[in-house]
Amino acid sequence: MKKYPNLSKTCTIRGVTYRNRIFSTPTGLTYPDEYSGAPDFRTVLFYEKKARGGAASVNYGETPVNNVDAVRRPNVDVIRPDFSRMILPAKDWIKFTDAIHRHGANPCVQLAHAGLFAEPFFNGASTGKVIGPVEMDKENGTHVTAMDEEDMARIAGDFAEAALCAVQSGFNQVMVQCCHGWLLAQFLSPAWNTRTDEYGGSIENRAKFPLQVLRAVREKVGPRVVIQIRISGDEHQKNGWTLDDCIAFCKMTDGIVDIIEISSGDYHNSEHYCWVNPLMGHFVNIPIAKALKEAGVQARLTAVGGHNDPAKMDQLIGEGVIDFFSIGRGILADPDLPKKFLCGREEDVKPCIRCSDCMAGLYTGYYQCNINPAAGQEAYLLGTPAPKARKKVVVVGGGVGGMEAAITAFDRGHDVTLVEKGDKLGGTLLFADHGHKEDLRKLKDYYVRQIEKRDIKVMLGTEADTALMDQLHPTDIIVASGSTHRVLGVPGVENAKYATAAYFEPETIGNKVVLIGGGMINCEIAVSLADEGKDVTIIELLDGTARDANMFIKPTLDELFAQRAESIHVITEAATKSISENSVTYTDKDGNEFEVPADTVLYAVGSIPNSAVVDELREWPDWESFRAIGDCTGAGIVKKAIHQGYFAAMDIL
Repeated sequence: MKKYPNLSKTCTIRGVTYRNRIFSTPTGLTYPDEYSGAPDFRTVLFYEKKARGGAASVNYGETPVNNVDAVRRPNVDVIRPDFSRMILPAKDWIKFTDAIHRHGANPCVQLAHAGLFAEPFFNGASTGKVIGPVEMDKENGTHVTAMDEEDMARIAGDFAEAALCAVQSGFNQVMVQCCHGWLLAQFLSPAWNTRTDEYGGSIENRAKFPLQVLRAVREKVGPRVVIQIRISGDEHQKNGWTLDDCIAFCKMTDGIVDIIEISSGDYHNSEHYCWVNPLMGHFVNIPIAKALKEAGVQARLTAVGGHNDPAKMDQLIGEGVIDFFSIGRGILADPDLPKKFLCGREEDVKPCIRCSDCMAGLYTGYYQCNINPAAGQEAYLLGTPAPKARKKVVVVGGGVGGMEAAITAFDRGHDVTLVEKGDKLGGTLLFADHGHKEDLRKLKDYYVRQIEKRDIKVMLGTEADTALMDQLHPTDIIVASGSTHRVLGVPGVENAKYATAAYFEPETIGNKVVLIGGGMINCEIAVSLADEGKDVTIIELLDGTARDANMFIKPTLDELFAQRAESIHVITEAATKSISENSVTYTDKDGNEFEVPADTVLYAVGSIPNSAVVDELREWPDWESFRAIGDCTGAGIVKKAIHQGYFAAMDIL
């Protein structure tokens, strides 16, 4: 018997059979061909891994339904023909759908219209007009025209035509985007839709245009295509739509929509709810699914929201709370997650840390997964040569970067020794064994397990030096010796501790805590300490906190701080001058001096690379290749260590 029988169970909808109950949601890393707008071969290779990894459905993601007024950003995909340039993209889309079908999965595409958040500049056939539910002027000066019924009929037709093009390209499932602040969500949400005519006001009125779209799509694609919608159960914004609205609308779609995928948030006012992060819980949208089921919604339900426990997933399906589970970033981190879950090998899944840098990368240019170096690089890795011989590799440093290097080198056939000066593996992430850092702890534990499962020689409590190299005599050396925290250079620093004492020595933390440094480390500690009932003050030299957080985690921290305003006090543009046994003295930007009482002072003000071992080992004369990776080459995040460890090992030939 399967370990997770409900998760493994097939399901057939409109003649389309899903081999299990795990859907792969859109995760970006799409590269449209610059001429046709269809996905190029890099994209096909990336998404094919998700199908090969066992997902029942693989969703392509954001695809505008026209290039007149639907597009919000550059480099988006085009699925409808462009007869003005005689571009017929179906032949290229078929390469994508074939890559999904041949592994037993069903391809799905998300059809969307940006509405008032579109920009004429990004729409090749733009008339210069931006449309939305109401007339308004955006902050950037773009004027939005309220849609009339002619616009509504045209846009409904655009969705229908795009859906038909998808079907003709091999998709047997289409998703209509109805949440996160896209056009249909703009009509559904009272936060955006303030119309006073028959398309505004009550949920019945606000739903008229979205239902018009869904009916048009159903009529166009016929009865043998699965229609899925994505909906926000809670927008988490002022005057946003409610759970009651969500239930009412979902019931209106009965008979039209086959699958409803539940999310939360709005890209524009509450984007951090769209992609849950380490400061949030797991399975966050399940209460909404339960409410929809109890209300009698007929469509099959799935949800996003940090699903990382196959036992709980199996239980919830068995209890009838939900029908499928949608996983995005988890499958980005490990494309084989579905297979591993279904085979009862969840301990071998590389766990997503929910940092959301993959999604933030869409806007920063670093379009990658922090813990899966191969994601999006499939085409480039095709040129990596196989090792010509089995090499003797020594990896120095047992943090995640060193463990990634050791695992990759071993899996490529090399003899690997991992040297760690401490008494256990984990490096910097050992702090995650204490406190609230569950996602990082699971990542650290995953790496340790994978080392233990391989015949990698591990030398704990061992300093790496040239004498050890003389003993081991490696052909290749990878040094991942990490960094040491920078000691705060002020009088009285002996009265303070480094920030991770909050994790390693919680019993030493008093009730009135001053945190020097306002980066993410101290901000997360501040939330944790405030939840323990402690009074916390952050003193930051610059003009804001958590400047090292991405665009999704920063709003979460701001919200958590606001909710704990009585316990967390932030002082910015302040220079710490001295620390005593019971206070911290600082000066503000005008040079005025202040004193803050404290019975505990913690600081986090950067790190210093452990470069001495790098310099010593580099001088050992007999290596064939030498690489220093991670924080020993300069401060970085977990991505730097893991990516550099992976590629350093791949280069050992």
